[in-house]
Amino acid sequence: MVQGLRVVFSTNPVSRMLYSYLVPKEGTRGTVAPVRTDGGMRTYLHGPGGGLVFVRWDLDGLVCGVSPRDLKLEPVEDEPGP
Repeated sequence: MVQGLRVVFSTNPVSRMLYSYLVPKEGTRGTVAPVRTDGGMRTYLHGPGGGLVFVRWDLDGLVCGVSPRDLKLEPVEDEPGP
């Protein structure tokens, strides 16, 4: 995942139950962010089920890893016309 990419948390109840930590509410927006790992600064961690993408959430500024399957790209706001 590309650092700075804007995303929206979009999960389902079954997927939400698989997290062992608190995840944001449906529709929460955030930005893909790097975190320090043993392999250096990374935005993505490979693993079973697709791995994890690290996101800094707009709501509280916290960073957590979530499945890429639970993310959608943030829609681009229409630019104002001339």
